[in-house]
Amino acid sequence: MTTTTRWNRLIASGLAAGAFINACEWAAHRWLLDRAWTDAFAALGRTPTGWTTFIPANFVLGVIAVWLYRWLTGRYPAGLGTAWRTGLCVWVVFWVIPIMALQPLALFPNRLLGLTILVGLGDGVLGTILGAWLYEGMKWPATVLATTGAFRHSGRRQSIKDQ
Repeated sequence: MTTTTRWNRLIASGLAAGAFINACEWAAHRWLLDRAWTDAFAALGRTPTGWTTFIPANFVLGVIAVWLYRWLTGRYPAGLGTAWRTGLCVWVVFWVIPIMALQPLALFPNRLLGLTILVGLGDGVLGTILGAWLYEGMKWPATVLATTGAFRHSGRRQSIKDQ
């Protein structure tokens, strides 16, 4: 556990996490959900615009996610488990709550809102894990990974000579 925050590393790691989130969001919404969003807005008599505002917001989100991970490492051990918890918190606050707030308004199809939440689960959590990993210097001790269940070490294989 680090006792001081390395701000340069935190910001750089957060920007990398934000870049990952932006790339995933662009790919998902451009290739998978573009037609659905266009149809949903057409039903409202509008065309989808303003998507570029999400680009800087996702970079800020990446920095917030890595900062939250760093804060949680004061309470949990650094590593994949804490990064996973952080990613789930980020997903709930930045995807689930805002998108579910749109559901009662019946502006967009529930399927589209659900798929957008699922996309956020993937890129929000994985982006947070990437940012946390970069913040930790691109290494997590095997003991930390083993305690989270992400890495199982079965020990050394015995040869015939050892038996």
